[in-house]
Amino acid sequence: MAKRIMFQYWGRRGALQQFTLEVARAVLADPEITPTLSVSRQSELYAAFAAFGTSVVAFDTFSDTLGALTSSWRIPAVRRRLGDELRDRGIEAVIDLMPHIWSPFMTSAIHRAGALYIPVVHDAAAHPGDRTGWANWLIGRSVADADLVITLTQAVAQQLLSSGRVAKTKLRTLFLPDLSYAGRDLERGLKPGEATRLLFLGRIMKYKGLAMLLDALDILRQENVPVQLGVFGEGNIEDSIPRLQQMGAEIVNRWLTSEDIVDALERYDVVVLPYLEASQSGVAATAFGAGLPVVATPVGGLIEQVRDGHNGTLAESCSAADFARAISRLLGDTALYARLNANIAADREQRSMQRFVTSCVDLVSEAQMGAPRPPEAAVYI
Repeated sequence: MAKRIMFQYWGRRGALQQFTLEVARAVLADPEITPTLSVSRQSELYAAFAAFGTSVVAFDTFSDTLGALTSSWRIPAVRRRLGDELRDRGIEAVIDLMPHIWSPFMTSAIHRAGALYIPVVHDAAAHPGDRTGWANWLIGRSVADADLVITLTQAVAQQLLSSGRVAKTKLRTLFLPDLSYAGRDLERGLKPGEATRLLFLGRIMKYKGLAMLLDALDILRQENVPVQLGVFGEGNIEDSIPRLQQMGAEIVNRWLTSEDIVDALERYDVVVLPYLEASQSGVAATAFGAGLPVVATPVGGLIEQVRDGHNGTLAESCSAADFARAISRLLGDTALYARLNANIAADREQRSMQRFVTSCVDLVSEAQMGAPRPPEAAVYI
């Protein structure tokens, strides 16, 4: 009998919108699931979700950061409606694809409706410089009320265990599936004698190591390794602008649309992740979805996504010299580049959204057969 599962994400923009859209496509094609998609009406991809018809339930949340506070008066009504939808649709479990700041206020309604609450935790702690980190303490309340908790890397799972926030018996680790913005494989290949195009993609914050990347590229230039850099994403890069301009880098410094991302993926050869810390990377998942290899630092969950010599290269440390060597090793070996491309294509099923969704269904079955649910969550408003 098909599982009745609600997949929920109430965020407004960013890679998790694409993630949720691809989850929607996968669950609607799966005969083992009778799905409901719970999304924010303020989502930048709301029109795409609305096209899925009665499988979608839209909730009014808020349209900016200030709205998280000024729109809180809606929470009781949203909670009542969520409970009604769960009961009317016979939902067995809510998989919260990334807990929202309002999620802690919803767990009581979910449990009263007889459904399991299973959040996907992407980060165990706030990233340095992330302005949304202030909400982590509140979002963490929903994790405490969960029946099971999913992480996408062992690195995040270990952090949750070490902090004592989640019991080992409740914790399950899956994987971050490919994000297929381009919707197809793109032809790849390095051309001898031409500059290799390196893509730094996504929201730009200090921990993502742009300054270190520029130091690494200075080393490569001194070694006469021909590279062309593209920096695409929203964030403060004022300090790096002179160096980027001197290098002749392509700069798209704004919030990226899906079309912007596809355009960049089509025109670049390698994605670079010079991160100083990480949980996992949606940029790596996006690169693999387009068939692009990745050069990354050996931090956090990146070592679980990027396998050295298989789908990318890993630096030995978070230093400019080691990152330059990791880039140079890939660019100096056209056979290695071709092998990485072939491996990314061959492993696609292992990293597929369909496999991720199937794993989620299995976890719902496991939770239904498991230990009794913890005491009903407190109502915080």
